[in-house]
Amino acid sequence: MEINASRSAAASDDAIQIELDAMMEIFEEYQDKLPEGAYLRGMNALGSLHRHKRTTLAARRPGDILRCWQTLDEIMDENEDLYDEIMEVADDIMIELCGDDATIYTNHNENLVARGEEKELFEALVNYKPVEGNAGYETSPMVLHHALQLIMARLFDDTYHELEIVRPVSCQCGWRGSQGNWDRHITNMRHVRWVLSQRRMIDARESVVVRRESGIVYIKSLSPHLSGSEFDIATKEAIHAAEMAGDRVIFVCADGTMSWFA
Repeated sequence: MEINASRSAAASDDAIQIELDAMMEIFEEYQDKLPEGAYLRGMNALGSLHRHKRTTLAARRPGDILRCWQTLDEIMDENEDLYDEIMEVADDIMIELCGDDATIYTNHNENLVARGEEKELFEALVNYKPVEGNAGYETSPMVLHHALQLIMARLFDDTYHELEIVRPVSCQCGWRGSQGNWDRHITNMRHVRWVLSQRRMIDARESVVVRRESGIVYIKSLSPHLSGSEFDIATKEAIHAAEMAGDRVIFVCADGTMSWFA
């Protein structure tokens, strides 16, 4: 019985909407032949009937509303007029919350709101309540739900794009670019060479000091061909650290001979 009642209610809604659409077509067809005042009164009456239809739907028992509920994907596939209504309500909410210049119809290459305003709009959407006079008051719960859902989805997409694609990141190797290019960067030869150089630097720092005694640090003697290499840098770092600690430095050559650092 409940299913039949739900189907009957949905059929009634569709029938009313068909009649409203028919009246709209008549007004549009004969607009040029009607006095302006009569045309405006007719359009206002149609608007009132449309709002009354919404109010009637909202006044139904909650169970009736839930049984008639459709997902946004279902509405997009099956009911173009209802989807357009959802978009209109979403646009009205955007204007209400963000000002006359705001719109849900922005190009997806543009942010829905200015950077830094996303959190404020998100909180306003989470706490949105249909009260008399606002954009969500005269629509059905399902339409209002999906309108808020559309705006939140756009906010999420904009934030994701900002964090993952637009906002620049930097690497210790000196590269700086967008997050979206990170995977390509880490396979770039310049970055790979830098990684290998860092590994050689770690090895050099671990091997440059032969041993330590009280007040003395024994350091491998620098070969001429290693000048400017990671070993050269590691040697200079070890000498500087020894001097800062007040230790003497002795160079140890490959053949075992030693010499004081002057």
